[in-house]
Amino acid sequence: MELKLQQVANARDLGGIRTPCGVIAPNRLLRSGHLSIASQQDIQTLLSKGLCRIIDLRTPAEIGNHPDVAIPNVEALNVSIMSATTFGISYETLDGAQIAVKLQAGIDRMLARGETPIEHMRILYRKFIEDPHSRQGYGQFLRILAEQPSKGATLWHCTGGKDRCGTCAALLLYCLGADMQDIFDDYLATNAQVSAHAESILAKVRPHVSSDKLELVKSMLLVDKSYLQSFWAQAAELFGSIDGFVQECGVTERHKELLRQNYLV
Repeated sequence: MELKLQQVANARDLGGIRTPCGVIAPNRLLRSGHLSIASQQDIQTLLSKGLCRIIDLRTPAEIGNHPDVAIPNVEALNVSIMSATTFGISYETLDGAQIAVKLQAGIDRMLARGETPIEHMRILYRKFIEDPHSRQGYGQFLRILAEQPSKGATLWHCTGGKDRCGTCAALLLYCLGADMQDIFDDYLATNAQVSAHAESILAKVRPHVSSDKLELVKSMLLVDKSYLQSFWAQAAELFGSIDGFVQECGVTERHKELLRQNYLV
């Protein structure tokens, strides 16, 4: 269910998603984009949902550049999914010309590796599976939710709330027993929820880039079903199954049971 926030993009509550073991309780599991631009109205909306814990999935460098707004009496944790970011453009704080300069540098790196924008993202999602740092982060995220349930809501976010945040949500939903259709539906909901935000960014950068580069910006702002498909396929290829990958992350069957006890009704 979408959370209507004033400044923070791509926010929603996983509550209401059905699994064979029960329904995810509302106001317990929230996901969003970063909170560094959260307005006071956004904060009040989140607090009204019972927010008591935030898990920031960004790197320490990202957090240092754009720290979340401090919210009194809300626990803040950092569980970085990536050891370093691969395409660090701050779309909110840069103007169109600045984005274009940084974008060109990113394009040059991609071309040097022989990657298209779509393939770049698929490779990134496969690296989430391959990278021990990422696996450690996914495991820590899931174990916190399993072993340290809060009475209120936990919100997790990265920058745009779509890739690191989206894969954490997908793994959590899988552990809760959700079917693949519901997992993909939640993942792809990003595109509808960020459409207005994405269009404002595209309008800002459009005068400064060619149409093909504009498509690259768009690919960085949205998600594609093939990205998450690459994530699952790489998990199965390297670890035999999604369950094998989850186990490699340090998440046991007992952790899955705890997650279901904590968040399903």
